[in-house]
Amino acid sequence: MRRLALAVLPLVAGAVVAGGLAAPAVAGTTAAAKKPVAAPAAKKPAPVAKKPAPVAKKPTPAPVAKKPIAKPVPFSFTGTVTAVDATARTLTLTVKGGKTGRGTSVTVGVAATAKITVNDARATLAAVPTGAHVALSGTQTGTTRSAVRINASGRTAPTPAPTDTPTDAPTDEAAPTASPTA
Repeated sequence: MRRLALAVLPLVAGAVVAGGLAAPAVAGTTAAAKKPVAAPAAKKPAPVAKKPAPVAKKPTPAPVAKKPIAKPVPFSFTGTVTAVDATARTLTLTVKGGKTGRGTSVTVGVAATAKITVNDARATLAAVPTGAHVALSGTQTGTTRSAVRINASGRTAPTPAPTDTPTDAPTDEAAPTASPTA
């Protein structure tokens, strides 16, 4: 019984969707008396309204290509100072050690807040002598290097030597003796 109900159910559901179940014939009514229901007339599709003409937009300027912002990269060099320019705040050295640039001459800008030491004593950039061994570190952005720590050692700033001026007058120094005095 259950199988029969499941088999009939789709048929009944299909008849309901198709227009209803057929009613049993009632006495006094004939098929001619019934007026067939006319199928609804196919409607003409409504005319499609034309889209309005697009409004001319102002030309937008091409987007400006932004340069990628270079991140600061740390660097360090060791070498010999060849020139110091305190007014331009630059230091030039011949590189002897570091990851890159060995044997080349490099000019490095010095930050205003840089910690500078000469022979382990705090100093200014102008006090860094040429010819001194230097170790410096800082950051490089693009091709610009800026030192934030400079340690110079070895050679100190030259001091003027006293000059001997020859005199024509003899001195009263005693001449050395051949025998020692006791």
